[in-house]
Amino acid sequence: MRVTSFKVRRGAAVGEYKLSEVFSGLESSPALSKVFGSKAQMTKILRHLKTRVERSDSGLWLDRDTGTICVGSKHLATAKADFLYLDAIHVLVHVRQFLEGKELYDQAFEYVERPTELEAYRTTVAEARRVGMEEDEILRYLRMDAVDDSELGKLMEKIGVRARR
Repeated sequence: MRVTSFKVRRGAAVGEYKLSEVFSGLESSPALSKVFGSKAQMTKILRHLKTRVERSDSGLWLDRDTGTICVGSKHLATAKADFLYLDAIHVLVHVRQFLEGKELYDQAFEYVERPTELEAYRTTVAEARRVGMEEDEILRYLRMDAVDDSELGKLMEKIGVRARR
């Protein structure tokens, strides 16, 4: 794990928690300070966020009605810590977008064309590079979310990730 301050409570039972009870150490992320505009603003928002562990194989997502961060119990228990950290960065970009009133799931766009997704992925990839991830590892991370290779290729092109030759 490259981000030593980030800790995951892998055995969290299905239920609702404060964000910091499931994912701790996010407050030391320079990427999130940038996402929220300042460390003070980031700390204020992180302190009030709820996280719901659900009986599911899914990764992290934002409940579009409540702004609660949701995570599948299987993903929480088994995903690489580095990938969970990147998931947290990604979903916290969506939290900021949600607070700004942006339409997160605008069906006028394909998933890999959606402006809110592109911003979240660009931020996540920039953070992955900052913490020292190699491009092939970033690609493995992105592959988790892609529906198919065509969609993955489009996403990689849009956010500037290159496959090794």
